[in-house]
Amino acid sequence: MNANGAQSGARAGGATRAIALVGPYQSGKTTLLEAILARAGAISRQGRVADGNTLGDAAPEARAHAMSVELNAAACEFMGDRYTIVDCPGSVEFLHEMRNVLPACDLAVVVCEADEKKIPALQLILREIEDAGLPHIMFLNKIDKANGSVRETLKVLQRASSVPLLLRQIPIWENGAATGFIDLARERAHVYRPHAESQVIDLSDSEKAREAEARFSMLERLADHDDHLMEELLEDIEPPREEVFADLSREMREGLIVPVFIGAAENGNGILRLLKAIRHESPLVGDAATRLGVSGDQALAQIVKTVHTPHGGKLSLARVLAGRVSEGDTLYDSEGAEARVGGVFTLLGQEARKVDVAEAGDLVALGRLEPFSTGQTVSAGKGVRNLAEIASPSAVYSQTVRAGARKDEVRLSAALAKVIDEDPSLSLTHDADSGAMVLAGQGEMHLRVACERLTGKYGIALETARAQIGYRETIRKGISQRGRHKKQSGG
Repeated sequence: MNANGAQSGARAGGATRAIALVGPYQSGKTTLLEAILARAGAISRQGRVADGNTLGDAAPEARAHAMSVELNAAACEFMGDRYTIVDCPGSVEFLHEMRNVLPACDLAVVVCEADEKKIPALQLILREIEDAGLPHIMFLNKIDKANGSVRETLKVLQRASSVPLLLRQIPIWENGAATGFIDLARERAHVYRPHAESQVIDLSDSEKAREAEARFSMLERLADHDDHLMEELLEDIEPPREEVFADLSREMREGLIVPVFIGAAENGNGILRLLKAIRHESPLVGDAATRLGVSGDQALAQIVKTVHTPHGGKLSLARVLAGRVSEGDTLYDSEGAEARVGGVFTLLGQEARKVDVAEAGDLVALGRLEPFSTGQTVSAGKGVRNLAEIASPSAVYSQTVRAGARKDEVRLSAALAKVIDEDPSLSLTHDADSGAMVLAGQGEMHLRVACERLTGKYGIALETARAQIGYRETIRKGISQRGRHKKQSGG
C-alpha cells in the first residue's frame, strides 16, 4: 500500500456501500474480487491467483504462500454507486482480519463451493457473521466444476447456517455442465459467456417446468414472513415482481433468509447479476449506523485495519459511519486521545489515491492517526464510545524470536511493535528465566507470516525456535520422615 505521490480527485455521487467477501480457504474470494473489479471497470483485465497477478493478495507473504493473509480493500463504481469491496482471508489462522471488519460493513458475500470438507470452516464464518448481525448473501462459486444437484448442495450448506438458505438461481445444464442459469425472481434464462455479460435466451419446455417448481419453492419460503404473499399463493395469484423483490430485500436485511446466487468467478460468470442484486437489495450505510447505534451528523468512523507503510507512515483503514472526514480534521477516541488526519485515501489493493474528503459510507485510509488502533471508534467530538468490542483471540502457538545480528536488536523491538499494531491477534512476552522474546499467535502459519514480514519489510534477519514450556516442581506441603543408618565395618 503506497500513499506517496497520490493524486487528488473528485468522485461521483450516489450510494456508498462496504461489502465483505468471506468464505473458507480457497473458495475463490480473491478471484471473485478480481471479477467484480473487472466487471465494474476498476481494472482493465482480470488477474488469476495461479499466475500471481491479482490486485488482491499482492503482499509478498500472500504471493509466497498463494493465500490471503490480510484483508484487501478495493474501491469501485457500478451503475453510479460507489463500493469498497473487502476481501477477507479464509484460513482460520487469519479470521481475526474478517472479525475486525464485519461490524463496519453493510453486507457480507459468503463465497463457498460444493465441498463437504469445508462445511466446518463455513459454519465458523457464518457464526461470526450472525453474531455481528450482518445481512449476508451466498455465492456458490465454481459452478462450472459442479457435478451434482444444486439443491442437494444447498442441503449440505444449510447444515452450516442457522438462517434458511434461499436459492435465487438454478443452473442450466448441458451435457453435465452448467452453461447458464435461470433467475427465479426475474424469470429469465441466461447463457454464460466467458468474461462477458451473459446472453438472455428463451426457456425450453423442460426448463420452464424446472423454473416453475423452483420459483414456487422460493416464493413459499418468502411467504413464511409475508402473510399477504401467502394469501396470494393460496389463491393461486401470481404476485407482482415488485412485491417479490421487496420481500427478497426486506427479509435479507432482517436476517430472515440468505439468498444464494451461483456462478464461476474465474470465468466472470454470474458476476453482473450478483452486482445488480447487491445494488438493488443490500442495505446502505444508514442501516449499518443504526445497527451499531450511531446517530447524528458528527463525523464518526470505525477503524478496521492498521497498516504501516515504508514511506507513507501509519494508515488506519476506517469506515466513515456518519458525517465527513477531511485532511487536517481532529479526531478523538473513547479515552480522549486525539490526532489530526494526515490525509484521506481511497484504496485499490496496494494503491492509495488521495481524495479531498470521505463521506458517510466510504471505507478509506486515514493517515498519521498514531494514537489509534484497530477496533477503535473515532469521532470529531469528545466522549465517543467504541461501537464494536472485538476481543483478540487467545494465542494457540508461540515461538521465540531474536535478531540474527546484535546490531538489529533495537530495530527488532520497534518492528515488532509495528507488526503487532497491524495485527492485534499477535502478542509479545519475555520469558522470565531465559529473557527470550516470545511471539504468540493463531498458528504456525500465522507466526511464519509475521516473521517473514519482519524480515522482508524491515530487513531484519531472525532466529526463531519453538517456545519451550518450563515445567517446575512445586512444594505443596511439608512432611517429616525417620530413617536408621547402620554402619558396617570389615571386608
